[in-house]
Amino acid sequence: MGIISKYCFTLFEIINEVYTAVGAGVFGLVLDKGFDSSNFLRTVTIVCITGSCLVYVMHTTERITPSKKYVVFISGCDSGLGFSLAQHMADLGLTVIAGFLNLKSKGAQKIKEKYAENQVMPVNVDLTDPNNIMQAVNYVEMVLLANDLELYAVVNNAGVMIFGEFEWFTQGLIAQQLNVNLLGTLLLSKQFCPLMRKYKGRFITVTSHCALASLPGLSVYGATKYALTGWNDALRIEMSKYGVKVVNFIPGSFITQSSILTNQMKYAYEMHENLSKEQKTFYGDYFKSYNTYLSFLSTSSEPKKVEDSKLFELFEDALLNTSPKTIYRNEPWRYFI
Repeated sequence: MGIISKYCFTLFEIINEVYTAVGAGVFGLVLDKGFDSSNFLRTVTIVCITGSCLVYVMHTTERITPSKKYVVFISGCDSGLGFSLAQHMADLGLTVIAGFLNLKSKGAQKIKEKYAENQVMPVNVDLTDPNNIMQAVNYVEMVLLANDLELYAVVNNAGVMIFGEFEWFTQGLIAQQLNVNLLGTLLLSKQFCPLMRKYKGRFITVTSHCALASLPGLSVYGATKYALTGWNDALRIEMSKYGVKVVNFIPGSFITQSSILTNQMKYAYEMHENLSKEQKTFYGDYFKSYNTYLSFLSTSSEPKKVEDSKLFELFEDALLNTSPKTIYRNEPWRYFI
């Protein structure tokens, strides 16, 4: 028997066993095969795996229909992923409250020009300022009550990324990443918890592949993303009993389509100015060449929507699926090399 014939025969056997199991149940299989049959365990295994796959697929393909009555809050919309997702969600038909660090930023102005006020509502969000965080959450609650809307999701997206070897970092640059990426995200989410419970919404927190395997030069950034992942896992279990879903979203890399490294040269200057005489001598040309390379990535550009259809496809599932996965990963082919 040729290999193709063997495959066809095996497939026929599997279909036949599944058909028998569905039609007669496992008890029917026992009558058909007998307890002592060497095929029985194999058949039951096939049926269980196939049935589980069918239940999983059917269970996870049901989606919420986007509606203007559903409000999604997202932080970090000045550029990059937040700028892109705010527009994508508005285009889906959801009402978006977009958090901007600077309401006069190019990203904020572009979104204001493109969308009506009832489609995308801009609000100032500074994750390093607890009072500002409280004001932003109060604004969201006011919008919900005034317009009879529901808080559907909170997308924790805002973040700071600073490249550099760990020894070079000043205390201020370490604190900046911890305060925005970790502490600010936690404080914002904490303030949203009562509304999340009320509307049985979902938290979607943007982390990074650096939370799976941190990269040299991103030790502090990676630490914040590892911490977010751990917090996310615990929060998911805590909030599940209240009907709140918690999702970890890993978007992949699109540095060249974002402004996340715009201030890298300013940070590099701060690092160099605070190095000791011994450190400056030791690192010398290496520090210079390291940051010369990064200078090509730190140029400021006009905010634009990220070009990655797979990313938006995954995000839609995380956002709209009635039973979202605990983690979504957007992994371009280069990640596997």
